[in-house]
Amino acid sequence: MAGAPHLLMLLRHAIAEDRSDTGRDQDRRLTGEGKRKLRDVVAGMRALELPVERVVSSPLRRARETAEIVAEGYGLDGDVDVSCALEPGAGPDAALAALAGVGRPSGVVLVGHEPDLAALASTLLAGTPGLVRMGFRKAGLAGIVVATLPPRSAGTLEFFLTPGQLRRIGGA
Repeated sequence: MAGAPHLLMLLRHAIAEDRSDTGRDQDRRLTGEGKRKLRDVVAGMRALELPVERVVSSPLRRARETAEIVAEGYGLDGDVDVSCALEPGAGPDAALAALAGVGRPSGVVLVGHEPDLAALASTLLAGTPGLVRMGFRKAGLAGIVVATLPPRSAGTLEFFLTPGQLRRIGGA
């Protein structure tokens, strides 16, 4: 008998500064506007009653800050798993392998970057990166239902929402 399905939510980091104080890309922080808009996005996620039980983030600062705001909005007390499998260039196979360690939550948010999230979404839906074209805006969110973690077969796209749509749903 198959277990309950899992909702993988792929979230691109929110609006970040163009350049960090150190000049290193991995140190770029979210802007004040990015944080404010992301909180409104999280309100939209909550209005949709999305089941967020785990949050996994790229190690880059802007992604970690995004993940922390999502975790806070869901009462997870900043409980964020950081995984190098979600850093730029790691590839869909690394992200899929990392899902083996998340347990059996009904909902997992994966916070990452473009074009990596688009490649992961395509891999989850069609088995091949680049076959399904999806461009994630900053704080854009896709929901893909999979039967197992890590996924062993194609998932089903449940939603693909822009940050503006999520903010409107949240009443902002």
